[in-house]
Amino acid sequence: MNRAAMSADQAAIGQRIIDCCLREDIRGLLSQGQVCRLPAELAAHWPNAPAQDWLCITHLGSGELWLPLRHGGPLQAWSARGDTWLCCQQGETRFEQGYPRWLEHLSHGLDAESLALFAAYRDEADCAAQHRGLCREAYQAQARRLAGVLDEPAWGQRLLGIDRLASYLDHPFYPTARAKSGFDSAALQAYAPEFAPRFTLNWLAVPKGELAISSPPPAHWPALSELGLDETLATSHALLPVHPLTWPMLERHGLPAGAIKAPRSALLVEPTLSVRTVMCVEQPHCHIKLPLLVSTLGARNLRLIKPSTLYDGHWFQTTLQALAERDPELGQRYLHVDEQHGGHAAELRHLAYIVRRYPTELTATTLVPVAALASPMPDGRLFLEAVVERFHEGDLHAWLTDYLDLLLHVHLRLWLRYGIALEANQQNAVLIHQAGQPLRLLMKDNDAARLWPERFVHACPDLAARPDELRDERIRVAGSQPLAEMFCTITLQLNIVAPLEAIADASLAPREMLYATLRQRLSGCLEQLEREGLDCSEARSFLLDSPTLPVKYLLSAGSLFSKAQSGAQDINKFYGYSAANCLLEAQPCRND
Repeated sequence: MNRAAMSADQAAIGQRIIDCCLREDIRGLLSQGQVCRLPAELAAHWPNAPAQDWLCITHLGSGELWLPLRHGGPLQAWSARGDTWLCCQQGETRFEQGYPRWLEHLSHGLDAESLALFAAYRDEADCAAQHRGLCREAYQAQARRLAGVLDEPAWGQRLLGIDRLASYLDHPFYPTARAKSGFDSAALQAYAPEFAPRFTLNWLAVPKGELAISSPPPAHWPALSELGLDETLATSHALLPVHPLTWPMLERHGLPAGAIKAPRSALLVEPTLSVRTVMCVEQPHCHIKLPLLVSTLGARNLRLIKPSTLYDGHWFQTTLQALAERDPELGQRYLHVDEQHGGHAAELRHLAYIVRRYPTELTATTLVPVAALASPMPDGRLFLEAVVERFHEGDLHAWLTDYLDLLLHVHLRLWLRYGIALEANQQNAVLIHQAGQPLRLLMKDNDAARLWPERFVHACPDLAARPDELRDERIRVAGSQPLAEMFCTITLQLNIVAPLEAIADASLAPREMLYATLRQRLSGCLEQLEREGLDCSEARSFLLDSPTLPVKYLLSAGSLFSKAQSGAQDINKFYGYSAANCLLEAQPCRND
């Protein structure tokens, strides 16, 4: 990778970090700083024409910082114009740039634990910049295949191709999501979806008394002899799949007594967008989720599998399917993958797996994760444009209204009628496109939802699913606010605001029109629910009366500060009410 490209990657990551710090008001940047004009005596030190608005930061103890701002931006009132600023210290004014120096300023005067976390985040940012460059090179190498992804005749390869296209696009809000901490460049090329690798899984023969499985294993599991194991082990042991990247570290992290590592690998797979979930090449309807001893969306966010998620995910699958059967407004709008089968050894998070079986009826469809919508195509278009052309006759507005109605009617109904909020992020919210058929959702991986048992039981007291069967106590909540927070941070911000911003940035439609359409479709959905006799006052108050909405504070809770300092109980669901409310008429616009 050449030096100029690496510098551009570092600058892009730097601006994303500064934006996130402003959005989360890290160390009181906005609440204690002052937005004002740049003094004339400082303008001479700025290499370009000075911006109209600057953030003056004097409370960090590392000098006086002047950061040029633009008004507005996704989820925030102010955003950075780049990764540069002025620093006035000890009578000297100097031009500064880059996330290493920015993080130094933010960590000035903090305790040793925080300094260590900031240093670790600097490493994560370095990793993000490096991986961003490597993945850009992979995109260029894959460009021809990506250009024809919608024309791929094989259903499984079409799905994988679209997942791969999505993998090149950074997370909308978490600034260093490009970093796969624990992957070196060789591992990235061998196991990440951006590089389109194929590999075989490793297998562990586990004593049956140590292995808990939820149903009989898939028929295409390899035979013991294929793995180089004695067939007589079938009476005492059962097989557990292991990702090749996790395989060399098993002994270090613990193995059940009597477990045997198979000498040969088997079952050809390709990685999907989630990296740790792989598709079986010969059985494309079968995906396997496997633990990885790597981190994404924060260096402390290890991609292991908590055994309880096997059962909680299946609980939500069966519950959502039952609701779809009894509620036509839901039944016509989504399907759910089958997540009945999974297993774990000795309650160990690095020895577990979940099998996802996609409905066979999807073979004639094109599945598009929301994460792929804003991905750039080799011809310069957004992938969304190719989808609209293929399935909506090029009518972006028709697609948009269908898309908004689908997400809003499903998730507002689940929240307000049934007391359910799903953490169906951009990766797990999958659109089912089929010529001549209405747009639908494919649901999966709902093991981290929120459920208000009182509302759920009131809505469907005869349903066999019982909230007390859920194993993760964090799923059950005592009121509507956690449901509203998840709706805002997942459905609204990740799955609606992020695509709308991409559409506006690509000049496909005016930003004001996009948000006016969102407000119109939201109001229409709430009015329909009210006509059915449902009280929607909590949603109206939460969504339409507040100048700010909750936003995930991932840097505050998961990267820069400990749980003791932030007060976060769950680093993935720690919120601050600092997001500009895009649902209000006074939608912020950007002044470049």
